[in-house]
Amino acid sequence: MFFEQAIAHQIPNYTREADSAHGESLAMLDYKDELRIKDLAIQEFWDVNRLAGNPQKVIASPLSRGYRTTSKRRVYMEPGNLQFDRQESMLEPEEHNKIYDFLFEKLISPAYKPLAYALNWIIIRGTYKYRVVIFNIKKIDASIVRKLKLISDALKDSPLHVTAAHAYVDTTESAYYLEAKRPADGLNFKQLYGPRELSLNLGKFSLKYPVTGFSQINESQIHNLIKAASRMLSLSKEDHFLDLYCGYGLFSFALGEAAKSVLGVEWEGLSIESAKASAKYLKKNYRFVAGKIDEDFVQTRLPRPIPNEPEKILLDPPRKGCEPGVIHALAMRKPVRVAHVFCGTDEIPASLKEWERYGYRVREVQPLDLFPGTPHLETIVMLEKK
Repeated sequence: MFFEQAIAHQIPNYTREADSAHGESLAMLDYKDELRIKDLAIQEFWDVNRLAGNPQKVIASPLSRGYRTTSKRRVYMEPGNLQFDRQESMLEPEEHNKIYDFLFEKLISPAYKPLAYALNWIIIRGTYKYRVVIFNIKKIDASIVRKLKLISDALKDSPLHVTAAHAYVDTTESAYYLEAKRPADGLNFKQLYGPRELSLNLGKFSLKYPVTGFSQINESQIHNLIKAASRMLSLSKEDHFLDLYCGYGLFSFALGEAAKSVLGVEWEGLSIESAKASAKYLKKNYRFVAGKIDEDFVQTRLPRPIPNEPEKILLDPPRKGCEPGVIHALAMRKPVRVAHVFCGTDEIPASLKEWERYGYRVREVQPLDLFPGTPHLETIVMLEKK
């Protein structure tokens, strides 16, 4: 069973066609009703797929609407006609819609026609306090640079509190808007104004990460996500903490103080460099390594576990899940505890069965509503060696 099927069983007349362009099929519900539906759906998903363990209550999001700190709009030109998705989203802050409206009014004017033809996406990132605009473009030349400069100057002078603007070249016109392969040669990122990094305040310290790097889109849930992972791993000064798919080091820095050592791994160069810079700035003796996390990497590139010293692993892969062989290679390290974070619920059954095959059992299942208004959950599953 797929998780969206379980959601559909709880809502009369639910269809995918009810989903809006922004994936907000549950956004019209009262949030208490949405949480009740998700609790019932994750339990049904667990039962039908005969999974070990029992999901706890879904942890509610402090912000149920207007929470997304990243949003995007596809832009393309049909002959003489600018196509720009101006549909307002209930899940995005109101300030995002104001910025998109401002940019649309600029782009429909003849003066910005070269830029309008070059655009793939307009992306807004940041926090609830500040915003950054990224122009994803399919090509760049002197004329387009001039128009980018003009429109970024207009943003800077506007009352919209846009603290930075950048251009990101994607000749593939990818649907992934920031994750596509960029040109190997020539210009692929242009800083128009403002900082090239974003910042996340974690209370005791802040972490910087690249404007094109991954970060959770629901900033209001990050504290609950960290708290749940901390409870499950229960790190101590005897433990070696391995943080896989660590990004810019969110879990490494939020949890690592309790561990004996910290090693973070992330494939993307800019994010891992941000983690290294944060470690240096915060004077943390943590190690961060760049590499594609596959079976070979785990077997040959990671340092071997130290005999008689416990290792605990946080595994937070992208929505599609781990590469084949990664769970097997990690199980061979015999960590005493693993917190496996699932962004895609449908990836859970196959992964848990693989962990079980290699001698691990489910001890705790904690869903979190990182995506209110949508038929999705983030779920942390804690596993221990049998």
